[in-house]
Amino acid sequence: METFGHFTLLKRLGAGGMGEVFLAKLQGGDFTTVKRILPHLTENPRFLRLFLDETRIASRLVHPNIARITEFGEVDGTWFVAMEYVPGKDLRELLRRARDVEHPIPASVVAKFAVQIAAALDAAHSATDAQGRSLKIVHRDVSPHNILVTTEGTVKLIDFGVAKAANKSMHTATGILKGKFPYMAPEQASAKHV
Repeated sequence: METFGHFTLLKRLGAGGMGEVFLAKLQGGDFTTVKRILPHLTENPRFLRLFLDETRIASRLVHPNIARITEFGEVDGTWFVAMEYVPGKDLRELLRRARDVEHPIPASVVAKFAVQIAAALDAAHSATDAQGRSLKIVHRDVSPHNILVTTEGTVKLIDFGVAKAANKSMHTATGILKGKFPYMAPEQASAKHV
């Protein structure tokens, strides 16, 4: 266990190119998920502006199939994003387990997941700012790793950290791909307008 601001980090859930993710508990007693951004990234002013812009935009998304960002900020020079705690597994793990036991996920369950993911994406694509202008959010990393399935079977889309939005201050440099190639939209893989 580690104290991090008003969070107690209970267990490391994973790590990636941007940071480490922890199961955490707030001082008030509620569980949450905390993603701490790697220090070398936030030392880059361009990355920090991009991170803050995209996190502000993603924090506006409120939908039952999107894991809500509850807080973001800095503790002793380390930037973080806190997100609602989603008890369950990511779709990558469920697919791996189904493959291991040679029992595919039933088509009816797959269809239910697809409908919920589509609803989350529609909410993101339809999101507007306070003046009603489209935020033009495109997730760009809809992959099994970023789809959580709760213990009740509800899907929650996570990690809008690579989302493309119109009002962010930084834009992706030409020739730089964001997301995972096998899950990219054809227009993105072809370097066309997403």
